[in-house]
Amino acid sequence: MTATITDLQTDLTQKVILDAAVRLLEKSSVGEVTARAVAREAGLSERTIFRYFATREEFLDAIAAEVTRTLSMPPHPRSIDELYAMPRALYACFESRTKLVKAAMHSEVFSRIYGGVAYQRWLAVRKLIDQHAPRANESARKIAAANIRYFLSATSWHYYRFVFRFNLEETVLCVETAIRQSVGALRK
Repeated sequence: MTATITDLQTDLTQKVILDAAVRLLEKSSVGEVTARAVAREAGLSERTIFRYFATREEFLDAIAAEVTRTLSMPPHPRSIDELYAMPRALYACFESRTKLVKAAMHSEVFSRIYGGVAYQRWLAVRKLIDQHAPRANESARKIAAANIRYFLSATSWHYYRFVFRFNLEETVLCVETAIRQSVGALRK
């Protein structure tokens, strides 16, 4: 099926809007994303925003998806070795767009990101833990997966980097250690 000019124009306009939202987030110190501010950043009218996104919720969901896409986060781990390598790959994504990650963490899109890709990451981690340590009790597996999921978050990255003031390598080593300890404890 061939895309029509109208379809292409719609796709392009949505891309212009979402790119403007990401730029705005990245340069904003507050993390506030309004249709008016995005429209101004994109050089469009505010009405145009709502022509392409019917509700504010739909607009924020689309921005969250665009932030996630922009960060180019690694795929969810499918093996324990990939789980051990995940902090380095994930935190490198956060490092590459530090301003965007920090702004997103303090905006309305954060809960949408957390409920989307981050939740899917937790499910993948939980599945891996269940496969890796099937004899461990349910509660121990659940707690290990939750702790690992926490370490594989922008919140943990931010805490190590900007509260503890660790460099990236120290941050990655801390998280890799915590994940290895969580997994190792299930085998005892």
